[in-house]
Amino acid sequence: MYRKMMTLAFLSATVSTALAEPTQEQVRVDKLFQENCAVCHAADRGGYIAPGLHRDRLVQSEIALRGTIMTGIPDTLMPPFVGRLPDEDIRALARLIKNEPVVERHWGMDQIRASVKVLIDESTLPDKPNYEIDSVYDLMVIMARGRYGRGDGANQARAVFINGQNNQKVGEIATVGAPHIMEFSPSHERWAYLKSDDGHVYKIDLYTLQIVRQAKIGLTGTGIALSKDGKWLALSSFVPNSMVILKADTLEPVKYLALEGEDPDGNFIKSAGGPIIGSRINNKFALTLRQAGQIWIIDPDKPDMPVTKLAKVGRMLHDTFLTPDGRYSMVASYDDNKYVAIDLKDDKVVRDIPAGCQPHAGSGAVTEVNGRMLAFGTNMGSCKLGSVVTVWDTKDFSVVKQIPVAGATESPAAHPNAPYVAVDIIDKDKRAAWIQLIDKNTLSVVKTLDVGGHAFFPNYNRTGDYLYVSSGYWGDRLKIYDSRSLELVAEHKMESPSGVFSRARTRWLTIGQPETQKF
Repeated sequence: MYRKMMTLAFLSATVSTALAEPTQEQVRVDKLFQENCAVCHAADRGGYIAPGLHRDRLVQSEIALRGTIMTGIPDTLMPPFVGRLPDEDIRALARLIKNEPVVERHWGMDQIRASVKVLIDESTLPDKPNYEIDSVYDLMVIMARGRYGRGDGANQARAVFINGQNNQKVGEIATVGAPHIMEFSPSHERWAYLKSDDGHVYKIDLYTLQIVRQAKIGLTGTGIALSKDGKWLALSSFVPNSMVILKADTLEPVKYLALEGEDPDGNFIKSAGGPIIGSRINNKFALTLRQAGQIWIIDPDKPDMPVTKLAKVGRMLHDTFLTPDGRYSMVASYDDNKYVAIDLKDDKVVRDIPAGCQPHAGSGAVTEVNGRMLAFGTNMGSCKLGSVVTVWDTKDFSVVKQIPVAGATESPAAHPNAPYVAVDIIDKDKRAAWIQLIDKNTLSVVKTLDVGGHAFFPNYNRTGDYLYVSSGYWGDRLKIYDSRSLELVAEHKMESPSGVFSRARTRWLTIGQPETQKF
């Protein structure tokens, strides 16, 4: 059924753009692209976590593109395909991406509804974990993308579960496409929801570490959030440009939004669905429309789930996180170098906060420093400020300091029991293996940790005793350090580890906070 739906999606896209039936060879090569390339470059070839692959962007010759596909690109997620695909297929892919434009893809409510699968009868599940752990809130979950972004057959895309008390692996779950992000239920400790880059969402039982239900809500994209009461699950897509709300218990779709509107320059455009955040003062969702520069606030408690649209918020919106009181969402705006405070009570823009160059909030980090709750915002670029981490007060949104760091940064990590705020350096040289540690009292970098591979997504365990870091590309390890001495205490081999998530995050409200939220 899934393969049939994907073929229909391709036929619909091809007919709408070319007004002609695709040939058998076109269908075959598109299938090759979807199975091997779309997870990073997007199902429409327009670009996602890797650049777009289409005639309007690429300047290389077909021969050069064939060579890149064969050999891959060192120190990136691009693997070699020589030996994995026959030369005929590699040549066909090079020809496709060199000569064909981006294609519009469709995946609507009927396809979402048809994709829902029940894999396990939830009434048969045990009432406590079937593995050794004091509390599921001690779980740490690592998104291992796998070398080729797939988890079927011998491929290694999977979510890996580790007991954060003793740093021992307790289980893993393979996914069809590369796993990207995990969201945890704020209302029941046993449920988690995993979103993969190919548009699948999985409902996971944390007591048995099994997928109990799954659905495909789009073709490319990662946005995911749960409502405060745990009843609604919101998901966004790059391809197609859409957002859907599901019933969290059954994954039944109930609301579909096509994402389009005026950008800050007044142009009417279709927009990729960026990150979504679930308010913790009410049940609302706040969705970022990346290219449109808008925030849409959806209220699932009202009839027909009305949408409040905030326009001209910023240019190229991305990650978001909550302030400690849960009222404000901090949204990163890439192209105008600012964070934007969004009031989730009154549904309005409150303040622009000057950032470094190309701010990227990651999961955010807010921690107490000398009696103030300070937010730490990473910045992926360099500009006249140089490479900095932006620090601001979450009470009045005033900038406290722009902390100089060794290079571009992506994800901050903090914990009330740990002495350092950790940030990952993502420059394309030896610095890519560095985690820099910012002292909370001096707000300056005091130590640099070399993790021996491309350092990604630091995160502390529930108690703050350990710092988890993905060491990717040439490292292929999850590395675990003592949060105070920074000595390596454990490591686990996995292919292309990326995001690191703590089950306790629903107890923190925002990373870096104490456990103040009730279960």
